[in-house]
Amino acid sequence: MTTTDTTRTLVHVDPTSIVLDTNVRTDARLDKDFVASVRDHGVMQPVVGYRDQDGAVHVLQGQRRTLAAVEAQRETIPVYLADTPDEAGRIITQMLENDQRTGFTDAERADGYEQLSLLGLTASQIAKRTHSRKESVEQGLAARQSQTGRDYLAAGLTIEQAAVLAEFDDDEEAVASLVAAVERGTFEHTASRLRQQREAARAVAAEVDRLTAEGTTVLDQAPWDYYYDGRGAAAPLRALDVDEEQHATCPGRAVIVVATWAGEAQTEEVCTDWKANGHENRLAVAGASGPLDEDEKAERRRVIEGNKEWRAATEVRRDWLRTFAQRKSAPKDAAVTLARLLAEAPSRVYDGMNDRKGITAEVMGEGWRNNAPATSARASIYALTIALAGIEVTYADVQTWRHMASTDLDYLATLVAWGYTPCDLEQSLLDARAEQ
Repeated sequence: MTTTDTTRTLVHVDPTSIVLDTNVRTDARLDKDFVASVRDHGVMQPVVGYRDQDGAVHVLQGQRRTLAAVEAQRETIPVYLADTPDEAGRIITQMLENDQRTGFTDAERADGYEQLSLLGLTASQIAKRTHSRKESVEQGLAARQSQTGRDYLAAGLTIEQAAVLAEFDDDEEAVASLVAAVERGTFEHTASRLRQQREAARAVAAEVDRLTAEGTTVLDQAPWDYYYDGRGAAAPLRALDVDEEQHATCPGRAVIVVATWAGEAQTEEVCTDWKANGHENRLAVAGASGPLDEDEKAERRRVIEGNKEWRAATEVRRDWLRTFAQRKSAPKDAAVTLARLLAEAPSRVYDGMNDRKGITAEVMGEGWRNNAPATSARASIYALTIALAGIEVTYADVQTWRHMASTDLDYLATLVAWGYTPCDLEQSLLDARAEQ
């Protein structure tokens, strides 16, 4: 039987004769209840397909319904015949249809992006035709180009997470840390820290290579105690009674290269044994003596790790604030929060308004002063985000976590209440206050 509407012809076709082209949905997910429903009631919503030059019907939309009809042994199913699509159009149609149905996974979506890319579509074209974000398409393509990314997409991670794992495809330890962070809910923080560590390591390695090529002795790492009150054998040149020119011929001359809190390579000249080489150490004159004990070394390690974690968290917090700034309406307690900040920390609110370090522009977007909101709801977000950015201005120091005031902890707690996921360090600070 055949009927016609204004755009498509409806035909009834033996489901076993229908051609199932490669589908972006890799698993039809036929459950018993669905098959039973098709067996009892038939296919209620017609499948969409097209006829090829040989007259065979191919499925465009409805692979799952067709397979269920085959399993249920239905004699015919209704099929709307559409125009024959090109390959890209067929894939896009399947993606759009599956997106509107249950169970279309990120792995299948990324696979669809890849198929379209192989047909010559750019990320921008794919995003436009599949109604996706360009960033998501780029992340899906990046994930599909990595075995690690493909494996973890198949395991159920999101496109965004798989793309990050693909970044660290050659670092098993980093991949393990990221996978563990998915379970803990700290994925973004871990990714931020790993990226910062990687960039810092590259900067340090490049500087070490340059200095080594010049014939300079570069220590593999800084002696634990070289900068502590002159108690170690090694000491920084800045603490000794000689300058660079005088120290040029010293047998203990060497340099260390470390990453600054901003991730840049920093070089410092040291003497590996200032006493043996006859130098005076101004730090040693202060009266301290003896090497660091294990507790002091442990504390130093704690501070270094805390500084790194805080720096990574700062990047994640500001990303979160950028998204927060785009909200259409403020949280219910936004007015209370803003009033408290104005009353208890007016100088910080001023910092946000004055934008001395560019953090407000980073959060609000360039030209934020000229983009005053047109609605009351957006105005609340606008004013609140400026005030919150003022807190971030004073959070710029990498050691902020060691000197948290009540206002700082209130700020963190507020962000968490509004949906921000804290890193382990931030959570420990909040937990410590709760225990007081």
